Amino acid sequence: MKISDIRKRLEDYQEGKLDAAGRQQLQQALDRLSEEELSELFPVGEFVDNKEHQLPEAEIDAALEKFRKNRKPGIRLITLTRYAAVFVLLLGSTFLLRKMNLDRKPERRFRTMRIADGRHGAITLSDGSRVTINGGSTLYFPEEFDDSARIVYVEEGEAYFEIAKDAKRPFFVRSPQLNVKVLGTSFTVRDYKDELTASVNVNSGKIGLKGLVLSAGMGLTADKENGTFTKEEIDTTTTTAWIRGELIFRDAGLQQVLKVLQHKYAVHFEVKDTALFKRKYTATFRNNTIENIMQQLKLMSSFQYTITDKQIVIR
Repeated sequence: MKISDIRKRLEDYQEGKLDAAGRQQLQQALDRLSEEELSELFPVGEFVDNKEHQLPEAEIDAALEKFRKNRKPGIRLITLTRYAAVFVLLLGSTFLLRKMNLDRKPERRFRTMRIADGRHGAITLSDGSRVTINGGSTLYFPEEFDDSARIVYVEEGEAYFEIAKDAKRPFFVRSPQLNVKVLGTSFTVRDYKDELTASVNVNSGKIGLKGLVLSAGMGLTADKENGTFTKEEIDTTTTTAWIRGELIFRDAGLQQVLKVLQHKYAVHFEVKDTALFKRKYTATFRNNTIENIMQQLKLMSSFQYTITDKQIVIR
């Protein structure tokens, strides 16, 4: 049974639409899922330690107790470590995932690293892996990895990973659109909320994603609107340019160019003439100011622009 089918069956179960046979089929489908598939079905990173999803402890405990007393028969929901997110779905509350995660592993502590637009950040994780984080990005990770797997979450943005080898503990990078299994490599993950695509690009080694193995020089782009994935060859010099403080565009549309500039220089754009989005740009910028870059883009396509503080209007 596909992940999308299981998700629909769980919704039917929550609404009381499944008969005994349907509930048994759902339980069997859940039992067959691997840890990786369960994580894809229930993306923990969207909820864990999110301050917007916190409730008073007494209210959380009351909701859990109500569920234990009133839950429908047929779904065993064994092992909280594997099915914590199922509780969240059945209760219709994202607040409980954080509660149950902390109850399950009170010794594990998580950290959130947020990098504002216009800045870069870097951190070495407890296993020795190094992460370089682009502007406008948020990384969520444990202070110490457990003994079975190493998992970090790119809640939004772009990050470059250099993974320390550990044959006993696979490394996973998850974002709202991507679930990457690392096979010993360095690679970038890009998944900004306001962009229509998300991507992973392999700089060295190999990764596993969507049943595919991507080696160095390969990338995969996810279209958020239609759910399709495109595998293609990439120029690693271009995809890692931001780490070196460079901006390299190869036949890039104006919208793509402006998104990169937004996170690099902490500016906001307003484009008055949408026909400009059809223009393509090939250029390399090194240690340029935003004023200098805008002037060069203007010469390439003859548009006009004004800069007021951090707001740039293009006509």
